Amino acid sequence: MPGTLDNWTHYVDAAKRQCLIAEYRVKSLEEKLGSPDPDQNTPLIQVQAHFEGVIVSVMAAVDKVAQAANSAFGLHLSQSELVNGAMTELGKRVPEMKDWFEKPIGLDLRRIRVRIIHYSYVKTPQQSEHQWQVEGADTDYTGSREILSYSRVAVAYGTALSELIPAIEPILTKG
Repeated sequence: MPGTLDNWTHYVDAAKRQCLIAEYRVKSLEEKLGSPDPDQNTPLIQVQAHFEGVIVSVMAAVDKVAQAANSAFGLHLSQSELVNGAMTELGKRVPEMKDWFEKPIGLDLRRIRVRIIHYSYVKTPQQSEHQWQVEGADTDYTGSREILSYSRVAVAYGTALSELIPAIEPILTKG
């Protein structure tokens, strides 16, 4: 039945939408970074909200694709096994998925999302006006930690996932 939560297509459609939300959030972040900041010890609420929105949206897309595979393949993975297990299965069938999933930014984003949702993370002001750097996540990711650059890399990671969806849909259909 289309649109039900046990149908993998629902998850894939939701993942695509999350990637579009991340794109919207990074554009909004770009606009808000130019706003004056009366408190130089923390970013504007709008800046932090859009940054966190980018990260959460991209990681939600990853989770949704993982759940689509979990449903389509009947993997019955637990929440703690879902992403690694489902992406491993997809990677066996679509090598580009394996390559995408192994990019260091993916694990870094996942760790920052955990900090956003469950803990806290350090946001350090930069020397240039209206710039912030997010803390490291103890991963192999070596790119910029400046929040706009980092957000753009996150969106590119989500976009790459969206671009892989046409390759995985026939695999998910076969189950």
